[in-house]
Amino acid sequence: MRRNLVSLSAFALFCGASAAPARADGAVYAMTNALGNNEVKVYHRASDGNLTLAQTIWTGGGGSGLQLAAVDSLGSAGSIQLDPDHHLLFVVNTESAKENNGAGAYNSDCRQGSITSFRVAANGSLTFVEKVSSGGLFPNSLTVKRVKASNSGNGRGDDKAKDSDLLYVLNAGGPEVPVCNLNPRIVNRPNITGFTVDSSGHMEQVNPAREIDPGPSTSTGTGENCPATGFAGFTGAPEADFQCGLNPPSFPRSPAQVRFTPDGNQLVVTVKGTSTIYVFPVGENGRAGSPTTTQATLPALPGPFGVTFDKNSHLLVTELFGLATSIPQGGKGAVSSYTIARDGNLMPISKSIGDGGGTAACWIALEPITGKYAYVANNLGGNGIASYNVDSSTGMVSLIAGSTAIPAPAGPDDLAVASDSGVSFLYAVAAGDVGSAAPPRPAVPARVAAFRIDTTTGSLTEIAGGTPGDLPNTSAQGLAAF
Repeated sequence: MRRNLVSLSAFALFCGASAAPARADGAVYAMTNALGNNEVKVYHRASDGNLTLAQTIWTGGGGSGLQLAAVDSLGSAGSIQLDPDHHLLFVVNTESAKENNGAGAYNSDCRQGSITSFRVAANGSLTFVEKVSSGGLFPNSLTVKRVKASNSGNGRGDDKAKDSDLLYVLNAGGPEVPVCNLNPRIVNRPNITGFTVDSSGHMEQVNPAREIDPGPSTSTGTGENCPATGFAGFTGAPEADFQCGLNPPSFPRSPAQVRFTPDGNQLVVTVKGTSTIYVFPVGENGRAGSPTTTQATLPALPGPFGVTFDKNSHLLVTELFGLATSIPQGGKGAVSSYTIARDGNLMPISKSIGDGGGTAACWIALEPITGKYAYVANNLGGNGIASYNVDSSTGMVSLIAGSTAIPAPAGPDDLAVASDSGVSFLYAVAAGDVGSAAPPRPAVPARVAAFRIDTTTGSLTEIAGGTPGDLPNTSAQGLAAF
């Protein structure tokens, strides 16, 4: 009841403050990913880019908390998504059972993940629609496309077919989870699962799910995988958190993102542990076919993570360790670009263009008006945002400025863009400052950092007052905007 009252009260305030014409400004959505109580923060976006908290609404499920990594709680990109018309919003709920207490007792659970859908009002506020099983364990990324109606009913308009959405989720948990009594429709290993979504936001699962190979659970495989000594010294997280193949999954072994190509005919999935990119064809029935896979040439261990597309559909991919020859090795974050062939093969354009010394280059967003600039967030090393020039005619990328640290709390872990009257904005979840005991430093409330983009130079200017500090420290992840 408390959550409902909070949400309704905030909704009333939001409506009262938003008497302007429908969608005159915009909205930004941030997911708290809080353990057992996942919520979405709704911010009204003014025409100058400033944000004002307008609504807090429960997803009906629980997030991961800090079980996966201290500054990257989902190990993914795209965990919250707007549909193309901004009428529906989708979020993931990992439904993790309990938080690791730091004593080495790793939580391996059988909780099935879920997805929540919301309707988006003209003023950006949300109304809960439903929560359904994600079809696997630890859902951490979503992608959605619009599907045009194939017929026009009887011509009177009363039963005219309506456009719908096709939603895919990436389930990152498993496959070495102890035997769980799972629903037969739940795949006990990493997979992508599809859903048809009607205009009201109701979801229906599309079968079958398509499995993703996260790599072997020992250090004998190629790629990052999981060495016997763990990654504790590099990530700052307890070594026990990096047992392989469980639920929650280990950070280096969890797939990172699923995304439709701009034409909606293919799905791209990045897999960190094996440095592999999957491309699935998508049929007219919404089902994903057998994938084409491309693995990076070793000894480079790029660890593909976040993806976006330029104005001419060239694929841009961030790489955790793009220039590294061994792991751990800091300061080697990079971006590569590709052309995707019809058969799913990737043809390299720019290979591992360094981001100026950042570590763990993860999230990427394209400036929405000109499409000439891409921004990459990393939450280790440079602990900030790097900028790239994008030549959309060729797909070539080149570094403009290395990772520039943003004001505390740092640790950017997701990006979103929006535009208004010829002005572009970049938003980042800054969730990495948990305080320090020596010297004493209190934790700074996590926030959504806001920037104005210079569309002539690509430079960023932080917007004063546009960064509400009301997110839970470090666990917040997931961002969407219009």
